[in-house]
Amino acid sequence: MMILDVKNIKKVYSTKGLKTEVLSDVNFSVEKGEFIAIMGESGSGKTTLLNILATLDKASEGDVIIGKRKVSSLKEKEIATFRRNELGFVFQDFNLLDTFNNRDNIFLPLVLSDFRYKEMNKRLEKIAPLLGIEKILDKYPYEVSGGQKQRVAIARAIITDPSLILADEPTGALDSSSSEMILNLFSKINKSGQTILMVTHSLRAASFASRVLFIKDGLVYHEIYRGDETSQSFMEKINNAQAVLSKRGV
Repeated sequence: MMILDVKNIKKVYSTKGLKTEVLSDVNFSVEKGEFIAIMGESGSGKTTLLNILATLDKASEGDVIIGKRKVSSLKEKEIATFRRNELGFVFQDFNLLDTFNNRDNIFLPLVLSDFRYKEMNKRLEKIAPLLGIEKILDKYPYEVSGGQKQRVAIARAIITDPSLILADEPTGALDSSSSEMILNLFSKINKSGQTILMVTHSLRAASFASRVLFIKDGLVYHEIYRGDETSQSFMEKINNAQAVLSKRGV
């Protein structure tokens, strides 16, 4: 079952009469249960693409279909609800509110969707042990480590049971030990059936994915599959692909 279908996406920014094409003709699809990594140099268009998929920006041309909904056909008043129900977000800088404890940070998207407390608590009881956050739920974000903050952020992302998780450099602000822990959690969540699309610079992070898409100059120009390879073997394959592609160009 296809969760995401990206068709002929083009993005052009106009500043003082000067037009800059950030995305040229992006095409790819994501099946339910896939774990996709998107890699590319700074300025390649990764963040712009992620913002369009997240409904935070609009494409100049082309279509994004999430589930069975064409994003461009959503009315302005429908977008926030669609984003809350269908998408989960994990950011590099966690995006937690220090005035809320971790439990309330996790509950926030459900509160905005008018869920009852009993249902929110029932959902949290299922995912808290998976993420190892039971003991920090009543603490505040500033009282826990970066790795723990990211686990709370992941809980917030998956508690709505979204169609797709979008992760933007989720290990970028973490040390190697915390990064490994978060990547193993992503792998575990993916194996439970959750679809994940992650933008990353990290070879190690990308090696946990089942497929890696390479973007350059606004185009998805290559992809490789993990298959039955180990993370270490796939990481070497990603590194080799990057080296060849950077020499060859588009």
